[in-house]
Amino acid sequence: MADPAPHLHPDPATLPPVAIGDIHGRLDLLDAAIAAFPSRKFVLLGDYTDRGPDSAQVIARVRALVDSGRATALCGNHDQMLIDATLHDQGEALWDMNGGDTTLDSYGGNHAALLADAQWMDEHLLPHTIIGSTLYAHAMRPDPTGRDLYAHTWGRPDGETPFYPLPPGVTHSVHGHTVMQYGPVPLQLTDGTVAWFIDTGAVFLGTLTALDTATWIPHLFSDQTPATPAPQVTP
Repeated sequence: MADPAPHLHPDPATLPPVAIGDIHGRLDLLDAAIAAFPSRKFVLLGDYTDRGPDSAQVIARVRALVDSGRATALCGNHDQMLIDATLHDQGEALWDMNGGDTTLDSYGGNHAALLADAQWMDEHLLPHTIIGSTLYAHAMRPDPTGRDLYAHTWGRPDGETPFYPLPPGVTHSVHGHTVMQYGPVPLQLTDGTVAWFIDTGAVFLGTLTALDTATWIPHLFSDQTPATPAPQVTP
């Protein structure tokens, strides 16, 4: 018999995406988050590398997710530092000071693989994106005038970077970058929009947050989360 209410059982792939905060080389936590949302699509908010042990492996997983159509991947400030240092010979000392040494270690001396990943990142990572009524950006909302070039990559919700207005019809924004020590935070702004900050310190505090934007329920994955098999992601 046909399902009398098929609209009550939507295809998971058609739901709004699950946003995943800063990973920083924690492949174990990323795999746990992916496994918790079979068939769902993801927006990865950036900062895949540095400081954690598995940067090369995280980038491989991100590439597979993007190439298979399951994820949109944004560029974080750490990702930009990697691209600048490896492809453009800029800011090597800054990258090294911010955990680039651990990323290099994760490649085990395979410089060609690092360069190939940096090239892929330079070509595929987005500065920000809008899906439905939600804007996703690594750090803060982008400046619609284009004058503030760094808000979406480096800005913080500490008063120095303004909350730039969202385009018409966009009511939410989702960000990583700034570590929220006590859990993901939704900020209700005076214009009626909401800004979520979901970087919960995967490498510092051992917790990665995945925000289901279909329900606005955050899901936290930590060192204490039961281990799950690595997800099978094929291009």
